[in-house]
Amino acid sequence: MINRRSLRVKAFKNLYAYESRKSANYHLALDQLNEKFSPDLNSMEVADKDELRRKKDLALKAIDQKLHNAGMEIGEEVQSEVLHAIDFMHDLNRKDFKGLNKNLSDEADRVSEDHIMILSVLEELAFVNKKLSDEKKSLANVLGEKAILRTNLFDNRVVDKLRKDEAFQKLKIKYKIHWDNHADTIRDWYKGILKKDESYKEYDKKEKPDYADDWNILDYICRAIVLKNDVFSSFFEDIDLDWLDNKLIVKSLVQKTIKSMKEENSEVQIADISYNWEDDSVYVQELFEKTVEQNDYIESFLKEKLQNWDIERVALTDKVLLKLAIAEMLYFPSIPTKVTINEFIEISKVFSTPKSKSFLNGILDTLSIDLKERGIIRKSGRG
Repeated sequence: MINRRSLRVKAFKNLYAYESRKSANYHLALDQLNEKFSPDLNSMEVADKDELRRKKDLALKAIDQKLHNAGMEIGEEVQSEVLHAIDFMHDLNRKDFKGLNKNLSDEADRVSEDHIMILSVLEELAFVNKKLSDEKKSLANVLGEKAILRTNLFDNRVVDKLRKDEAFQKLKIKYKIHWDNHADTIRDWYKGILKKDESYKEYDKKEKPDYADDWNILDYICRAIVLKNDVFSSFFEDIDLDWLDNKLIVKSLVQKTIKSMKEENSEVQIADISYNWEDDSVYVQELFEKTVEQNDYIESFLKEKLQNWDIERVALTDKVLLKLAIAEMLYFPSIPTKVTINEFIEISKVFSTPKSKSFLNGILDTLSIDLKERGIIRKSGRG
Protein backbone atom coordinates (compact mmCIF):
# COMPACT_ATOMS: atom_id res chain seq x y z
CA MET A 1 0.00 0.00 0.00
CA ILE A 2 1.02 3.60 -0.49
CA ASN A 3 2.08 5.21 2.78
CA ARG A 4 2.93 8.82 3.57
CA ARG A 5 6.64 8.28 2.94
CA SER A 6 5.87 6.96 -0.53
CA LEU A 7 3.77 10.08 -1.14
CA ARG A 8 6.58 12.34 0.10
CA VAL A 9 8.95 10.59 -2.32
CA LYS A 10 6.52 11.22 -5.19
CA ALA A 11 6.22 14.88 -4.19
CA PHE A 12 10.03 15.08 -4.01
CA LYS A 13 10.52 13.60 -7.48
CA ASN A 14 7.94 15.88 -9.07
CA LEU A 15 9.31 18.98 -7.32
CA TYR A 16 12.84 18.01 -8.35
CA ALA A 17 11.63 17.73 -11.94
CA TYR A 18 9.90 21.11 -11.65
CA GLU A 19 13.01 22.83 -10.27
CA SER A 20 15.11 21.27 -13.03
CA ARG A 21 12.67 22.47 -15.67
CA LYS A 22 12.62 25.96 -14.16
CA SER A 23 16.37 26.11 -14.65
CA ALA A 24 16.01 24.89 -18.23
CA ASN A 25 13.27 27.45 -18.90
CA TYR A 26 15.50 30.23 -17.57
CA HIS A 27 18.21 29.24 -20.04
CA LEU A 28 15.65 29.13 -22.86
CA ALA A 29 14.75 32.72 -21.97
CA LEU A 30 18.44 33.64 -22.13
CA ASP A 31 18.68 31.93 -25.53
CA GLN A 32 15.74 34.02 -26.70
CA LEU A 33 17.55 37.23 -25.71
CA ASN A 34 20.76 36.01 -27.31
CA GLU A 35 18.95 35.37 -30.55
CA LYS A 36 17.11 38.71 -30.44
CA PHE A 37 20.32 40.69 -30.13
CA SER A 38 22.39 38.69 -32.61
CA PRO A 39 22.99 39.81 -36.20
CA ASP A 40 20.30 38.70 -38.67
CA LEU A 41 22.28 36.71 -41.22
CA ASN A 42 19.40 36.87 -43.69
CA SER A 43 19.17 40.66 -43.61
CA MET A 44 20.64 42.77 -46.43
CA GLU A 45 21.35 45.59 -43.97
CA VAL A 46 24.72 45.80 -42.23
CA ALA A 47 24.22 45.19 -38.51
CA ASP A 48 25.89 47.30 -35.85
CA LYS A 49 27.50 44.36 -34.06
CA ASP A 50 28.93 46.49 -31.26
CA GLU A 51 25.52 48.00 -30.50
CA LEU A 52 23.84 44.57 -30.61
CA ARG A 53 26.50 43.18 -28.29
CA ARG A 54 25.97 46.10 -25.89
CA LYS A 55 22.21 45.55 -25.83
CA LYS A 56 22.62 41.80 -25.39
CA ASP A 57 24.96 42.29 -22.43
CA LEU A 58 22.46 44.71 -20.88
CA ALA A 59 19.57 42.32 -21.46
CA LEU A 60 21.37 39.32 -19.96
CA LYS A 61 22.28 41.33 -16.86
CA ALA A 62 18.83 42.89 -16.62
CA ILE A 63 16.86 39.65 -16.69
CA ASP A 64 18.39 38.59 -13.37
CA GLN A 65 17.77 42.05 -11.93
CA LYS A 66 14.13 41.94 -13.03
CA LEU A 67 13.65 38.48 -11.58
CA HIS A 68 14.92 39.79 -8.24
CA ASN A 69 12.73 42.94 -8.47
CA ALA A 70 15.73 45.21 -8.84
CA GLY A 71 15.67 48.24 -11.15
CA MET A 72 18.15 48.85 -13.93
CA GLU A 73 18.29 51.52 -16.63
CA ILE A 74 18.42 49.59 -19.89
CA GLY A 75 16.37 51.51 -22.41
CA GLU A 76 12.92 50.87 -23.80
CA GLU A 77 13.84 48.34 -26.51
CA VAL A 78 15.98 46.15 -24.23
CA GLN A 79 13.44 46.34 -21.41
CA SER A 80 10.66 45.24 -23.75
CA GLU A 81 12.62 42.19 -24.86
CA VAL A 82 13.63 41.33 -21.29
CA LEU A 83 10.01 41.46 -20.11
CA HIS A 84 8.99 39.36 -23.09
CA ALA A 85 11.64 36.75 -22.22
CA ILE A 86 10.52 36.70 -18.59
CA ASP A 87 6.87 36.23 -19.63
CA PHE A 88 7.99 33.42 -21.93
CA MET A 89 9.84 31.75 -19.04
CA HIS A 90 6.94 32.13 -16.59
CA ASP A 91 4.55 30.67 -19.16
CA LEU A 92 6.78 27.61 -19.53
CA ASN A 93 6.98 27.29 -15.73
CA ARG A 94 3.18 27.42 -15.43
CA LYS A 95 2.78 24.71 -18.06
CA ASP A 96 5.38 22.52 -16.33
CA PHE A 97 3.71 23.03 -12.95
CA LYS A 98 0.33 22.08 -14.37
CA GLY A 99 1.73 19.01 -16.12
CA LEU A 100 3.69 17.77 -13.11
CA ASN A 101 0.77 18.41 -10.79
CA LYS A 102 -1.43 16.28 -13.01
CA ASN A 103 1.31 13.67 -13.20
CA LEU A 104 1.35 13.52 -9.40
CA SER A 105 -2.38 12.77 -9.27
CA ASP A 106 -2.09 10.28 -12.13
CA GLU A 107 0.73 8.33 -10.45
CA ALA A 108 -1.64 6.80 -7.90
CA ASP A 109 -3.93 5.72 -10.71
CA ARG A 110 -0.97 4.06 -12.41
CA VAL A 111 -0.28 2.05 -9.24
CA SER A 112 -3.90 0.84 -9.22
CA GLU A 113 -3.73 0.12 -12.94
CA ASP A 114 -0.56 -1.96 -12.52
CA HIS A 115 -2.23 -3.83 -9.66
CA ILE A 116 -5.21 -4.78 -11.83
CA MET A 117 -2.97 -5.56 -14.80
CA ILE A 118 -0.93 -8.08 -12.80
CA LEU A 119 -4.11 -9.83 -11.69
CA SER A 120 -5.36 -9.87 -15.28
CA VAL A 121 -2.15 -11.66 -16.34
CA LEU A 122 -3.36 -14.62 -14.27
CA GLU A 123 -6.57 -14.75 -16.29
CA GLU A 124 -4.65 -14.58 -19.55
CA LEU A 125 -2.20 -17.34 -18.58
CA ALA A 126 -5.16 -19.52 -17.61
CA PHE A 127 -6.77 -18.84 -20.98
CA VAL A 128 -3.56 -19.88 -22.80
CA ASN A 129 -3.55 -23.07 -20.72
CA LYS A 130 -7.00 -23.93 -22.11
CA LYS A 131 -6.18 -22.86 -25.66
CA LEU A 132 -3.02 -24.96 -25.87
CA SER A 133 -4.86 -27.93 -24.42
CA ASP A 134 -7.61 -27.58 -27.04
CA GLU A 135 -5.02 -27.37 -29.81
CA LYS A 136 -3.33 -30.55 -28.63
CA LYS A 137 -6.66 -32.29 -28.31
CA SER A 138 -7.60 -31.38 -31.88
CA LEU A 139 -4.25 -32.60 -33.17
CA ALA A 140 -4.57 -35.86 -31.23
CA ASN A 141 -8.03 -36.45 -32.73
CA VAL A 142 -6.68 -35.89 -36.24
CA LEU A 143 -3.86 -38.36 -35.61
CA GLY A 144 -6.20 -40.83 -33.94
CA GLU A 145 -4.20 -40.68 -30.74
CA LYS A 146 -5.19 -40.35 -27.11
CA ALA A 147 -3.79 -37.58 -24.99
CA ILE A 148 -4.01 -36.86 -21.29
CA LEU A 149 -4.59 -33.14 -21.21
CA ARG A 150 -5.22 -31.06 -18.12
CA THR A 151 -6.53 -27.53 -17.81
CA ASN A 152 -5.87 -27.09 -14.11
CA LEU A 153 -4.93 -23.42 -14.44
CA PHE A 154 -7.94 -22.59 -16.59
CA ASP A 155 -10.19 -24.44 -14.13
CA ASN A 156 -8.43 -22.86 -11.13
CA ARG A 157 -11.15 -21.74 -8.72
CA VAL A 158 -9.25 -18.64 -7.61
CA VAL A 159 -8.88 -17.52 -11.23
CA ASP A 160 -12.58 -18.24 -11.67
CA LYS A 161 -13.35 -15.85 -8.80
CA LEU A 162 -11.49 -13.12 -10.64
CA ARG A 163 -13.36 -13.87 -13.88
CA LYS A 164 -16.71 -13.60 -12.12
CA ASP A 165 -15.91 -10.64 -9.84
CA GLU A 166 -17.86 -7.64 -11.08
CA ALA A 167 -15.67 -5.03 -9.34
CA PHE A 168 -12.48 -6.50 -10.82
CA GLN A 169 -13.94 -6.66 -14.33
CA LYS A 170 -15.14 -3.06 -14.08
CA LEU A 171 -11.65 -1.94 -13.06
CA LYS A 172 -10.24 -3.70 -16.14
CA ILE A 173 -12.65 -1.69 -18.27
CA LYS A 174 -11.83 1.53 -16.40
CA TYR A 175 -8.11 1.13 -17.04
CA LYS A 176 -8.69 -0.25 -20.56
CA ILE A 177 -6.76 -3.39 -19.75
CA HIS A 178 -6.83 -5.98 -22.51
CA TRP A 179 -4.19 -8.24 -23.99
CA ASP A 180 -5.39 -8.45 -27.60
CA ASN A 181 -2.17 -6.88 -28.87
CA HIS A 182 0.00 -9.06 -26.63
CA ALA A 183 -1.50 -12.50 -27.26
CA ASP A 184 1.84 -13.85 -28.52
CA THR A 185 3.63 -12.39 -25.48
CA ILE A 186 1.26 -14.13 -23.05
CA ARG A 187 1.66 -17.39 -24.98
CA ASP A 188 5.46 -17.07 -24.81
CA TRP A 189 5.28 -16.38 -21.07
CA TYR A 190 3.20 -19.50 -20.53
CA LYS A 191 5.30 -21.81 -22.72
CA GLY A 192 8.72 -20.35 -22.07
CA ILE A 193 8.51 -19.51 -18.37
CA LEU A 194 5.49 -20.87 -16.52
CA LYS A 195 5.32 -24.30 -18.11
CA LYS A 196 9.03 -24.86 -17.42
CA ASP A 197 8.70 -24.01 -13.73
CA GLU A 198 8.98 -27.07 -11.46
CA SER A 199 6.31 -25.97 -9.01
CA TYR A 200 3.87 -25.34 -11.83
CA LYS A 201 4.69 -28.70 -13.40
CA GLU A 202 3.72 -30.43 -10.16
CA TYR A 203 0.44 -28.54 -10.03
CA ASP A 204 -0.28 -29.22 -13.69
CA LYS A 205 0.12 -32.98 -13.14
CA LYS A 206 -2.47 -33.14 -10.37
CA GLU A 207 -5.57 -35.03 -11.44
CA LYS A 208 -7.91 -33.13 -9.14
CA PRO A 209 -6.25 -30.20 -7.36
CA ASP A 210 -8.17 -28.96 -4.33
CA TYR A 211 -8.86 -25.33 -3.50
CA ALA A 212 -5.68 -25.04 -1.42
CA ASP A 213 -3.67 -26.26 -4.43
CA ASP A 214 -5.39 -23.67 -6.62
CA TRP A 215 -4.69 -20.82 -4.22
CA ASN A 216 -1.10 -21.85 -3.53
CA ILE A 217 -0.13 -22.01 -7.21
CA LEU A 218 -1.72 -18.65 -7.95
CA ASP A 219 0.04 -17.06 -4.98
CA TYR A 220 3.29 -18.67 -6.18
CA ILE A 221 2.86 -17.47 -9.79
CA CYS A 222 2.39 -13.89 -8.56
CA ARG A 223 5.23 -13.85 -6.04
CA ALA A 224 7.88 -16.00 -7.69
CA ILE A 225 7.21 -15.52 -11.39
CA VAL A 226 5.18 -12.50 -12.52
CA LEU A 227 6.57 -10.11 -9.91
CA LYS A 228 10.08 -11.53 -9.88
CA ASN A 229 11.06 -12.75 -13.33
CA ASP A 230 13.10 -10.24 -15.37
CA VAL A 231 11.10 -10.93 -18.55
CA PHE A 232 7.89 -9.78 -16.89
CA SER A 233 9.64 -6.82 -15.25
CA SER A 234 11.05 -5.63 -18.59
CA PHE A 235 7.59 -5.77 -20.14
CA PHE A 236 6.03 -3.67 -17.37
CA GLU A 237 8.94 -1.20 -17.44
CA ASP A 238 8.29 -0.64 -21.14
CA ILE A 239 4.64 0.26 -20.63
CA ASP A 240 5.02 2.15 -17.33
CA LEU A 241 7.98 4.47 -16.72
CA ASP A 242 7.19 4.44 -12.99
CA TRP A 243 7.21 0.65 -12.71
CA LEU A 244 10.48 0.39 -10.78
CA ASP A 245 9.30 3.03 -8.30
CA ASN A 246 5.87 1.46 -7.89
CA LYS A 247 6.79 -2.23 -8.03
CA LEU A 248 6.95 -2.82 -4.26
CA ILE A 249 3.64 -1.04 -3.72
CA VAL A 250 2.01 -2.99 -6.56
CA LYS A 251 3.42 -6.23 -5.15
CA SER A 252 1.88 -5.56 -1.73
CA LEU A 253 -1.50 -4.74 -3.30
CA VAL A 254 -1.49 -7.88 -5.46
CA GLN A 255 -0.53 -10.10 -2.54
CA LYS A 256 -3.23 -8.57 -0.36
CA THR A 257 -5.86 -9.15 -3.04
CA ILE A 258 -4.71 -12.75 -3.56
CA LYS A 259 -4.71 -13.32 0.21
CA SER A 260 -8.35 -12.18 0.39
CA MET A 261 -9.29 -15.28 -1.65
CA LYS A 262 -7.38 -17.81 0.45
CA GLU A 263 -10.49 -19.44 1.87
CA GLU A 264 -12.75 -21.33 -0.52
CA ASN A 265 -15.89 -19.49 0.57
CA SER A 266 -14.22 -16.07 0.44
CA GLU A 267 -14.89 -13.33 -2.08
CA VAL A 268 -12.46 -11.12 -3.98
CA GLN A 269 -11.43 -8.04 -2.02
CA ILE A 270 -9.51 -5.68 -4.29
CA ALA A 271 -6.83 -4.09 -2.06
CA ASP A 272 -7.13 -0.33 -1.65
CA ILE A 273 -4.18 1.85 -2.58
CA SER A 274 -4.14 3.28 0.95
CA TYR A 275 -6.27 3.20 4.09
CA ASN A 276 -7.70 6.62 3.27
CA TRP A 277 -6.78 7.57 -0.27
CA GLU A 278 -9.11 10.57 -0.30
CA ASP A 279 -7.08 12.25 2.46
CA ASP A 280 -3.74 10.99 1.16
CA SER A 281 -4.34 12.29 -2.37
CA VAL A 282 -5.26 15.73 -1.00
CA TYR A 283 -2.14 15.69 1.17
CA VAL A 284 0.36 14.97 -1.62
CA GLN A 285 -1.26 17.45 -4.02
CA GLU A 286 -1.25 20.21 -1.40
CA LEU A 287 2.34 19.48 -0.38
CA PHE A 288 3.53 19.89 -3.97
CA GLU A 289 1.33 22.91 -4.69
CA LYS A 290 2.14 24.79 -1.49
CA THR A 291 5.87 24.26 -1.93
CA VAL A 292 5.73 25.71 -5.45
CA GLU A 293 3.28 28.53 -4.69
CA GLN A 294 5.10 29.65 -1.52
CA ASN A 295 8.59 29.16 -2.94
CA ASP A 296 9.87 32.69 -2.19
CA TYR A 297 8.41 32.66 1.34
CA ILE A 298 9.95 29.24 2.07
CA GLU A 299 13.31 30.26 0.60
CA SER A 300 13.36 33.33 2.84
CA PHE A 301 13.61 31.07 5.90
CA LEU A 302 16.35 29.02 4.27
CA LYS A 303 18.34 32.15 3.53
CA GLU A 304 18.11 33.16 7.20
CA LYS A 305 19.72 29.88 8.22
CA LEU A 306 22.23 29.86 5.38
CA GLN A 307 23.61 33.37 5.89
CA ASN A 308 27.16 32.23 5.27
CA TRP A 309 26.20 29.84 2.50
CA ASP A 310 24.86 30.79 -0.92
CA ILE A 311 21.56 28.95 -1.32
CA GLU A 312 22.35 28.40 -4.99
CA ARG A 313 25.32 26.26 -3.92
CA VAL A 314 23.11 23.86 -1.99
CA ALA A 315 22.65 20.59 -3.91
CA LEU A 316 19.31 20.57 -5.72
CA THR A 317 18.22 17.35 -4.02
CA ASP A 318 18.87 18.88 -0.59
CA LYS A 319 17.18 22.14 -1.52
CA VAL A 320 14.06 20.32 -2.73
CA LEU A 321 13.93 18.18 0.43
CA LEU A 322 14.35 21.28 2.63
CA LYS A 323 11.58 23.15 0.82
CA LEU A 324 9.15 20.24 1.09
CA ALA A 325 9.94 19.76 4.78
CA ILE A 326 9.44 23.45 5.53
CA ALA A 327 6.18 23.49 3.58
CA GLU A 328 4.94 20.47 5.54
CA MET A 329 5.89 22.11 8.85
CA LEU A 330 4.14 25.35 7.88
CA TYR A 331 0.96 24.14 6.19
CA PHE A 332 0.12 20.77 7.75
CA PRO A 333 -0.72 21.50 11.41
CA SER A 334 -1.69 17.91 12.27
CA ILE A 335 1.75 16.49 11.34
CA PRO A 336 4.32 16.80 14.18
CA THR A 337 7.50 18.61 13.19
CA LYS A 338 9.62 15.70 14.44
CA VAL A 339 7.78 13.36 12.09
CA THR A 340 8.38 15.74 9.18
CA ILE A 341 12.09 16.10 9.95
CA ASN A 342 12.63 12.37 10.43
CA GLU A 343 10.75 11.47 7.24
CA PHE A 344 12.70 13.81 4.98
CA ILE A 345 15.99 12.77 6.55
CA GLU A 346 15.12 9.14 5.75
CA ILE A 347 14.31 10.11 2.16
CA SER A 348 17.65 11.96 1.91
CA LYS A 349 19.47 8.72 2.74
CA VAL A 350 18.12 7.21 -0.49
CA PHE A 351 18.18 10.18 -2.86
CA SER A 352 20.95 12.50 -1.66
CA THR A 353 24.58 12.47 -0.50
CA PRO A 354 25.96 10.79 2.65
CA LYS A 355 26.42 14.23 4.26
CA SER A 356 22.85 15.32 3.56
CA LYS A 357 21.42 13.61 6.63
CA SER A 358 23.32 15.79 9.12
CA PHE A 359 22.96 18.90 6.93
CA LEU A 360 19.16 18.60 6.69
CA ASN A 361 18.83 17.64 10.33
CA GLY A 362 20.78 20.68 11.48
CA ILE A 363 18.88 23.15 9.29
CA LEU A 364 15.40 21.75 9.93
CA ASP A 365 15.87 21.25 13.67
CA THR A 366 17.04 24.81 14.38
CA LEU A 367 14.55 26.26 11.90
CA SER A 368 11.58 24.42 13.44
CA ILE A 369 12.47 25.67 16.93
CA ASP A 370 12.91 29.23 15.69
CA LEU A 371 9.65 29.28 13.70
CA LYS A 372 7.71 27.81 16.63
CA GLU A 373 9.06 30.49 18.97
CA ARG A 374 8.06 33.16 16.45
CA GLY A 375 4.56 31.69 16.18
CA ILE A 376 4.98 30.93 12.47
CA ILE A 377 4.66 27.17 12.94
CA ARG A 378 1.42 26.31 14.71
CA LYS A 379 0.44 22.73 15.35
CA SER A 380 -2.93 21.29 16.35
CA GLY A 381 -3.89 18.06 18.09
CA ARG A 382 -1.02 15.61 18.19
CA GLY A 383 0.92 17.85 15.82
